[in-house]
Amino acid sequence: MINKPDISVVVPVYKSVDSLRPLYLGIQDVLTSLSKSFEVIFVEDSGSEESWKTLLELKSDFQESIQIIKLTRNFGQNGATVCGIDESNGKIVITIDDDLQTHPREILKLIACYEETGADVIYGQYKRSDSKIRQFSSAIFKKIFNSSQGGMSLGSSFRLISQPIVDRLKFHSQDHLFINQIINWYTLNYGFVPVESSPRPEGSSGYSFFKLIIISIKLVFYYTNLPLKFTIYVCMAAVIGCAYFAWHFWKIITPIDTEIEVTTIVLFMGLFLILSSICVLAVYINRIYNSRVKKPIYAVKAKI
Repeated sequence: MINKPDISVVVPVYKSVDSLRPLYLGIQDVLTSLSKSFEVIFVEDSGSEESWKTLLELKSDFQESIQIIKLTRNFGQNGATVCGIDESNGKIVITIDDDLQTHPREILKLIACYEETGADVIYGQYKRSDSKIRQFSSAIFKKIFNSSQGGMSLGSSFRLISQPIVDRLKFHSQDHLFINQIINWYTLNYGFVPVESSPRPEGSSGYSFFKLIIISIKLVFYYTNLPLKFTIYVCMAAVIGCAYFAWHFWKIITPIDTEIEVTTIVLFMGLFLILSSICVLAVYINRIYNSRVKKPIYAVKAKI
C-alpha cells in the first residue's frame, strides 16, 4: 500500500457485486492517466456476502492499491463513508457510490474544478429526473437549510474533499452524522461541477421516497434549531389558549352554549400544542443522551 498517495477514493458498498470490478478499473484508468498515485478504499456495509467475496477477489488481484473493510452491521452510507475517510491517507479524498451510476471518468471533472478553483470541497451536481413530488420535497428542505445554515447546499455523495476538511471530519464521532452538513460547519468555500448520471446496472436504490423523508426530518432535528424555535411559538400559542380557557372557566357551570363549546375546543388545542412541544423537546433530550453514551458511527469487523 502506498503510504501517502495523491488521492484516496472511498467507496461505500451495499449489496453491489457486478459493478465493483468495473468501478475499480475505471478509477484506475482515470487516475493512472493523470499520473496520480492513489488508493481505493472499499467499505462493505454489511450488505451481502457476495459483495465481500467480490472485494476479496479484487484485493487479491490489486494488492497495492486496494484496501477493503467490512463493518459489523449496516451503519448506512454516511457511516461507511466516514470509515473510509478515517482510513484514508491521500492528500485529497474522493467519495463515489458503488452502483456505477456515476462513471469514474467524472472524477476528472472534480479534479479539474479543484485545481482551477482551489475550493475546499467540490460536489458533483446531477441533472435530476425525479418526480414532481420528490423535486418539491427536495426544494423545501433546501430552502430550510439555506435559511438556517448560512446558505449551505445539500451537496451530493460524489465529492472531492481537501486535506484540511478531511482532518476536521476525523474529529467527529456523533451518531446520525451527515458528512455534507459537517463540511458546512467548517467551510463555505465549495464548488459544483455538472456530472452525468447513468441508470443503475444492477439492483435498485436503497433510498425509497419514505426513507428520504425520514432522513430529511433527521437532518432538520440534528443539524438545525428550527424545531426548538417552532416550539417557542407553539408554547406561546398554548399559553394564550389556556389563558382564554381560564378567563371563560367560570361559565362552565352555566348551561352549555356555543361559547363554552368554543372554549373547550381552545383548551384541547392548547393541550395538543403543549404535548407537541414536549415531543420536540424529547427528541433533543435524546440527542443529548446519545452524545453522552457515545454511540459509534461504525464498527469494523475486518480490514485487509
